[in-house]
Amino acid sequence: MKPSAGAETLLPSHARPLYDALPNPLWLVDASGNLTLVNRAWRAYTGRDEADVLGRAFTEVLHPGERAELLGRWQAAQGPGEEVGGDHRLRGAGGEYGWFALRARPAPEFGPGTWVWTAHELDREEAAPRGERGALERAYQDAELLAALAAALQGAATPEQVAEQALRLIGPALGASSMLVVRLDGEQIRLPTIWGDTPPVITAHMTRPGLTLAGAPLLARAAREGQGVYLADYRAEPGTLPTFPSLACGVEPIRTPGGTLEGFLVVWRPVGQQTWDPEERRLLRRAAGTLGLALERAAAAQRLAEGVAALDAFVAFSEAVGHETDVYALARRAGEVLRATLGGVSVAYYELEGGLWRARVWTEDIAPETVESITRGLPQDAPSFARAVGGREPLFVSGWDAAREEVAHTEAYGAVAFFPYFRGEAPRSLLAVGTQDARTWSERERAVVLAVGRSLGLSLERADVATRLAAQNAELEARARALEGFAELTRDLSLRADPHALVRRAQEVVLSLLPPGYALYYEREGDRWRNRVQVGEVGHADLQAFIDAGPRVGATPSVDIPWATRQPFYQDAYARGSDTPAELVQHVNAAASLPVLRGGEVAGVFIAVLFEERAWTRTDRVVLETVIRSLGSALEAAQGVADLARRTREVAEWRERYEVAVQGSGNVLYDWNAATGEMVYGGPLEEITGYTPGELARSADMWMETLVHPEDRAAFREEALRVIGERGVLHTGFRVRRKDGSVREVETDGHFVWNAQGEVTRMVGLIRDVTERREAEERLRRSNEELRRSNAELEQFAYVASHDLQAPLRAVTSFAELALRRYGDRLDERGQLYLRQIVENGQHMKRLVDDLLGFSRLNTRPRHPRAADAAAVFDGVARRLADEVEEAGGRLTRGPLPCVLADPARLDQLLQNLLSNALKYRREGVPPRVHVSARRDGERWRFAVRDNGIGIEPQYFERIFVIFQRLHGREEFDGTGIGLAVCKKIVEQHGGELWLESVPGEGTTFFFTLPACPPEGPGAELS
Repeated sequence: MKPSAGAETLLPSHARPLYDALPNPLWLVDASGNLTLVNRAWRAYTGRDEADVLGRAFTEVLHPGERAELLGRWQAAQGPGEEVGGDHRLRGAGGEYGWFALRARPAPEFGPGTWVWTAHELDREEAAPRGERGALERAYQDAELLAALAAALQGAATPEQVAEQALRLIGPALGASSMLVVRLDGEQIRLPTIWGDTPPVITAHMTRPGLTLAGAPLLARAAREGQGVYLADYRAEPGTLPTFPSLACGVEPIRTPGGTLEGFLVVWRPVGQQTWDPEERRLLRRAAGTLGLALERAAAAQRLAEGVAALDAFVAFSEAVGHETDVYALARRAGEVLRATLGGVSVAYYELEGGLWRARVWTEDIAPETVESITRGLPQDAPSFARAVGGREPLFVSGWDAAREEVAHTEAYGAVAFFPYFRGEAPRSLLAVGTQDARTWSERERAVVLAVGRSLGLSLERADVATRLAAQNAELEARARALEGFAELTRDLSLRADPHALVRRAQEVVLSLLPPGYALYYEREGDRWRNRVQVGEVGHADLQAFIDAGPRVGATPSVDIPWATRQPFYQDAYARGSDTPAELVQHVNAAASLPVLRGGEVAGVFIAVLFEERAWTRTDRVVLETVIRSLGSALEAAQGVADLARRTREVAEWRERYEVAVQGSGNVLYDWNAATGEMVYGGPLEEITGYTPGELARSADMWMETLVHPEDRAAFREEALRVIGERGVLHTGFRVRRKDGSVREVETDGHFVWNAQGEVTRMVGLIRDVTERREAEERLRRSNEELRRSNAELEQFAYVASHDLQAPLRAVTSFAELALRRYGDRLDERGQLYLRQIVENGQHMKRLVDDLLGFSRLNTRPRHPRAADAAAVFDGVARRLADEVEEAGGRLTRGPLPCVLADPARLDQLLQNLLSNALKYRREGVPPRVHVSARRDGERWRFAVRDNGIGIEPQYFERIFVIFQRLHGREEFDGTGIGLAVCKKIVEQHGGELWLESVPGEGTTFFFTLPACPPEGPGAELS
């Protein structure tokens, strides 16, 4: 059963959460006793849904034996509108009945005939003495108070009204002497709502501007602990404010349904009146919860109202300014709208000038002495002005203090707002709004000021845009005139490319757009400025003579400055005497000098001179710079025409040279068009192939069949297809069958061209006749083969000869030594000498044969290069030579030696020969000193073997490396003359060089290079 239309309650939608928040069952009924609303506690106890019970009799949940009695009493009370109450049983969700104290009162605010019922659960198993019945009565009163509070708060439109209504109802119920609703704005405490007889010291402290939670210890404690704080005596509590009087105090946090801390409900009452009992605390806590919900709703309603007010102000300002673009008119309109919307406020619009904020526009209500002060100017760093500009956002100042703010004659104002405006990053102006009616700004007033301030900012930006557009339109018009002149200037460019004729045209265009005067065009010539083009009379014969003579470079600012800076130089008042003698230019008043750029470089300086006084406006500058820029483009174009003609001549000359070069190179050039199949040739085609270009121009297939030898065609096609697939360059050789049937060897280099689809579109290349080269290569190959065979035979001969000579040499030497031992005492001295010479020469011959055999093995035995430690090799040689070094009293030393890529055995032989020579060829009486060192030289190591021996004359530097060449006889120094030849052979086999430096009588240094080990190789560094 649903309620009838007449039975519907007028309960606002926002009141439902208030009733649902009550802990005890509550319901509304119409005049017939049918339910129109049940709260959450009722639904929870009965276990019934609201949709199922609305429109049904409220007595259905009563005990059957009690329904008639209660219904009769209620109907009897409806006439006079008296309250009804009593103890009755209600059926719970499980079918059991519980005792409740019921109370009903009329509620016409929810509709005619509407009553509100409340229920407080009782414990019927215990006795109910008078004291307990008093507690029940107290519970009834609390429930009624909360219900009344919820009803009263429904009509509150603002948070302030919510607070006032709550304090009016709660204060008397708690026996309070005074109460406060304190609201928060972050950590900031807003001006509280006060009820009752609040001590002045508390009022003064809680309404102090800038008060935060840190200045209210009890509120801070409640916020920190998240629960109510109750004190029997405020003064007796440690940590409280000592200036507050001795009063009992209770504080409950006010939170919104979402849990946000909105503020505090504060109760003050005399000390000793009574303790804070649980029921009072519970009542205050529930009242705070109801307040949180109501404050949230009222704040939302207020924000909506403020938004509407701000929107109304924005619309009013927009309608007032229309399409106005004058800045001061806009500021006046803003002041009018603010005064019309907010009432008695004062408005002033300031601009920053010379470090002072000067008022440009102000409302008529501002006192004359104040106007005089603000128009004279306020310091740029006045505190609130500086804060608003520094923060780059509106600033609302409560509790205005004229002395502190450094603004004279503003003592009457209680609060002032500042709205700064900027142009780019720099401050531009500021709108100030002041009120004498209050010392703080309401939310509505803030919203209106912000709306009008933003609207004025948008209008100022629009005015700036309009100003820029007007200037741009003027510039565009000037540019249009200049471009028309430029069109005239370049109209017959194709007929006349003389640069000076173009300059004259530009001068004529400029002078046609300016007052009387003349124009000059200077170009530099050494240390003089030469006037190449002039239009107009200069007005003084001596001045003309001065100009024709050529002013000096560096002494003529009107020309020097634009030439050096590459920027225009405008003189609103011509500096007479700076360029020319002052007496010659008394009739000249203004000048403009502009550099003419051609190809990015200054080609000359264009000067416009005016006889009349004139300040060069932005439009004048646009005209001049547009024409000069156009002149530069025209000069570049004229230069381009001249360059094109010159390059055309050069191309023709180069084409001639090309034809000569191609003919002289002996190469045939060809160009194959894949789309047409046509072949174009250049060079000695007929000399190489016997065919004329016309005979081979038809197609690539015909070219293949005619020219390429039948045995080479398949390989040629295969190579060409491979290169095309790899998008490479064709390089191959083949045989050409000439027209007369003879065959020539040729090579071709062909370059393919592909389109976007990857298809070959053309092929360009050349053909070289390599017949003679191939024949020469073949002859060279055969010669090299003969040479290798001859060398092998010679090496074999040397090897065999060396071996074959060993036997007779040993026989001769052995028999001579035997004869000397057995028969030496029978021979005279000459005979013994002969035998000794036979033995010595035999031994020398043996050494020669051995060295010759070793030298031949350098060519016959393969090398085994690998990473060789030069330091280790040196140390091994030094150990073998230790006896010889000690006998000579000498010393062998080395520095750090590297790893080299060499055959270790041959490196050993190389160092052995060089060190032995250094010890052998020492100076008489001087102990030999030999030192080996190395340093990096690119990819190689350069070794140095330095000694302090007898030295070598420069003319013998090459001879000593030739086999069997000796500089000393065997009587002076023993040896065969092969050692250094072996060293040179070893070094060259490793790709190195061997040379020396020497000073006779001081010593010799042998240098040789060997390849370095790879970086990753072992021992690559010095050791």
